[in-house]
Amino acid sequence: MVALFEEGRYEEAGRLYDESTLLRSAPLSASFLRARIYLRLNRGPEALSLLNSLTPPKSGGDDYVRKLMLIGEARAATKDLEGADHQLVAALTAARAANNPDLLAEAAFRLARRHVGMAAEPERASKLLDDVRRGKSFESKLNALHLESWILSREGRVRDQARVLSEILRLLNPSSLDHIEHRVRACQTLAALARETYLPQSTVLIERHLDGLPWPEFFKAARFQTTKALAWTKALQGDYFNAFRFLKQSAAVAPDNGWRAMALCDRAYLANARGEENWFRQELSDAEEAAEVTDWEHRSDESPIALLLLAELCAPINAPQASAYLARFRSLGDIRSERSLMRDDERFQALLDYSSGVVDSHLGERKLALSRLQSALKIYERVGFNWRAARCALRLYDITGKDSFLDVAERRLTHYGGSWLAEELRQRRSAKLHSTGLSPMRERVFRLLCEGKSNVEMASLLGLTVSTVANHAKAVLKEFNVNSRHALIAEALKRNLV
Repeated sequence: MVALFEEGRYEEAGRLYDESTLLRSAPLSASFLRARIYLRLNRGPEALSLLNSLTPPKSGGDDYVRKLMLIGEARAATKDLEGADHQLVAALTAARAANNPDLLAEAAFRLARRHVGMAAEPERASKLLDDVRRGKSFESKLNALHLESWILSREGRVRDQARVLSEILRLLNPSSLDHIEHRVRACQTLAALARETYLPQSTVLIERHLDGLPWPEFFKAARFQTTKALAWTKALQGDYFNAFRFLKQSAAVAPDNGWRAMALCDRAYLANARGEENWFRQELSDAEEAAEVTDWEHRSDESPIALLLLAELCAPINAPQASAYLARFRSLGDIRSERSLMRDDERFQALLDYSSGVVDSHLGERKLALSRLQSALKIYERVGFNWRAARCALRLYDITGKDSFLDVAERRLTHYGGSWLAEELRQRRSAKLHSTGLSPMRERVFRLLCEGKSNVEMASLLGLTVSTVANHAKAVLKEFNVNSRHALIAEALKRNLV
């Protein structure tokens, strides 16, 4: 039973406990393990009922402390947060008196995890870090590193956090299921950081642990998110073959349609960035189908972010549909899990601002688009998410035509010269050299006219009505003093504008 638990095979361990009559009369340590399994399986009420039914251990002893800790976690799992804090503080107080450094480290870690995760109080968690570090066991060392990582995350110290997570992965054997939770948690978090910050050595570590002993089925969602994030690190380095390979893997292991919609949105985004229009349309269609059959209202994870991705992807094609995806996302309220470190995180607001700004720009809401995109840019610059900041700057340039935004994008893409964003920047720099002097929207209409697009095709690509596109096209012809589209192309060639 202990082996099943340590290998992360919680469902098997839970079934064994449920089906065995012998294990129900097991010693206290086995009952504690059973409660821990229930907690891993989100069976908080059952864990609490089990713990309350146990004969009270001797006050002040190790089992007494362990029972308090488990009751604290079970109360947190049943949303009794005040009761959880009371039990965990009592456990810490008793552990201090027990003169057992590993027990004290465990009690301090559980209380600190409550502060830094659900309660979002990293300052209180920081005060407990020294107690966690006093533990002598390997488990205590790993707990201390994870707690330090969470605190650094809350403080926005991304590179320091990546250093700590890398240390965890170096301590663990990729070919062993020992300490599997630590391995999975470190891989998932480090992959998310590597997606946002240039961390090439960290990417090597993550791949090593992904290619090692397979993760148990219980961690399917974590593997999905790790693989998905790793795909983005590859794309940002211009390695699109492996980016699509990892995205294919992530879609294959997606726990349900909500998560699958996210992976398909990513594939659609990169296909579009690579100019693969047919591929983009197919992936987008598949993502929309997956989203349509997902019950977003009853999810407690972060997968509804797929609705933001769909809004961004649909904006140039069908702005009203994109607006509907945004409205549906906002109707969900606070969809973030209480256990999520994105809770109360400004980076989450930046995601919403960016997607909303893109949709606003295609709806013709220029002022609102500028406000939201500038808000997202400030947040991404502040937290050091450079490629996301560059992406905001490029969208702002498209709206304003200001060279200063191209300069921002260039500074933020220092480590991403092979990415699609760097290519977008180069294209805009080149187009600037051959500028028509038109407004950004009419500039786009001009380019599409020179490609031979019809009004209907342009309306679909720009997310505008056919009559609006026709008016822009007439204005472009007038600006060039020509009477036909053929004459426009001839004049554009003459001026070396295309």
